[in-house]
Amino acid sequence: MSDLDGLSEAQAHAFLAGMRWQSEDHQVCPDCGVRDKHYFRCTRLQWSCKHCFSTFSLTSGTAFHGHKLKYRVLLKALFYFAINQKGLSALALRRYLGVQYRTAYLLMHKIREAIMLSTEVRPLSGHVEIDGGHFSGKKRKPRKVAEKELPKLAKKYQHRDKVGPAENPLHENRRIIIVFRECDTRPLEQGGRPGAIRTITAICKAEDSQVVPLVERYVKKGSKVYTDELPAYRKLQYIGFSHETVNHSREFSTDAGVNQNQAESYFSRLRRAFIGVFHRITPRYMLDYSCEMNWREDMRRTDLLGQVTDLFYKVTNTPHSKDWRNYVRGNKREGELRTIPGL
Repeated sequence: MSDLDGLSEAQAHAFLAGMRWQSEDHQVCPDCGVRDKHYFRCTRLQWSCKHCFSTFSLTSGTAFHGHKLKYRVLLKALFYFAINQKGLSALALRRYLGVQYRTAYLLMHKIREAIMLSTEVRPLSGHVEIDGGHFSGKKRKPRKVAEKELPKLAKKYQHRDKVGPAENPLHENRRIIIVFRECDTRPLEQGGRPGAIRTITAICKAEDSQVVPLVERYVKKGSKVYTDELPAYRKLQYIGFSHETVNHSREFSTDAGVNQNQAESYFSRLRRAFIGVFHRITPRYMLDYSCEMNWREDMRRTDLLGQVTDLFYKVTNTPHSKDWRNYVRGNKREGELRTIPGL
């Protein structure tokens, strides 16, 4: 970060331009798509296209389209986002950059949206671990402890339809995040990278009825799937998957090596972010936060510069945001996203 503090605005602009177009003197016009050495307007840090004569900037047509921040601030924001392994709150970013809270909040969510929309659409294959975790919808503690009423038990000879249904203990905002992790099983001598290499998540309300369609959607038939002993997974072995289970009430890993350690690793990071950083995640934007943790898990072995370069590549290859454009003027996302768009 000390090196970033010494950068001028022009140097930060040149650094980001090199990351976007992999060239110091050639750019791609967002209007006509021609790659050329366009006319540079140094006083405005913009270019004028040689072919269609339109004026464009470094962030034109991207997730950061129309921003008013300096490029030094944008570069710092990307670095701060990358170096916080458990996530970064908008309040913390506001203090680091010296901007308003809503500026930091929108900036963070535009980065998360770019990560979500840039998810690779190829289905997972090979060794795939699947697990589910409950998030959000925590009931608030009442002002005082309510008096407990003993349930009215039915007599043995009474018909079962005379007994009222049990109340649902889950809050209406409770959601289940299903994680799918493809693992590399090749040995190190063959260039393998032990552990998970690709991660996909989805949101559902009822794991029992929705998990099998999600597996068919995100995992290639013939893959070896590792899960716990949830009854919802029992159907997988009959629809084209090789299915192995581990009983977590007895062991974390079987003697044969069947486990869900990579899926558990994902939820370990996500819960630390949920408890210690974000504190509250609503269903409307839960998929955005889960995709951020997907990226952090998949990029955990990449150096800092590589992570920042990948972030900026995703941001500049994502169109102008629909959900976060004019957010402070009332343009909110309608409903919640359960699955990654386009996947």
